[in-house]
Amino acid sequence: MHLQKQDPGKTNRFSQNKKLIIKSAQLIFVYNAKSGLFNKATDFAHKIVSPQTYNCSLCSITYGNFTVHENWAKFITSLDIDVKFLYKNDFEKLFPNEQTVFPVVYLKEGSSLTKIITAPEINNQKELNDLIDLLNKKLKLNGNK
Repeated sequence: MHLQKQDPGKTNRFSQNKKLIIKSAQLIFVYNAKSGLFNKATDFAHKIVSPQTYNCSLCSITYGNFTVHENWAKFITSLDIDVKFLYKNDFEKLFPNEQTVFPVVYLKEGSSLTKIITAPEINNQKELNDLIDLLNKKLKLNGNK
């Protein structure tokens, strides 16, 4: 596997400019939510007004009402793999042949896309640390640290 310094101009909100990442692999988190200003506003209100019926457990676990949880952000930046976060409609445009239930986590290596955490697995996580432990376990099973 080849390691390369991340281009500072191509960072996501969890990236650190000097961090080494594995360029041949990518971790893709897909929310059970749609992109767009109206959808984001609706989701925001739904999370606050009726959090028990909010349909994206990945969002609920990793975000507070206004921002990402600090422990999640630190964990994501500690990973030695490129990380991407997508809304389900954006994922469906990029991978139209991939049938799945959201939220979901994939490992993309070259042109290969492997589901490493399913919607039921994510939905069963009640605490952020449980999700982090599950992700670490799944990455180890798939040969990543």
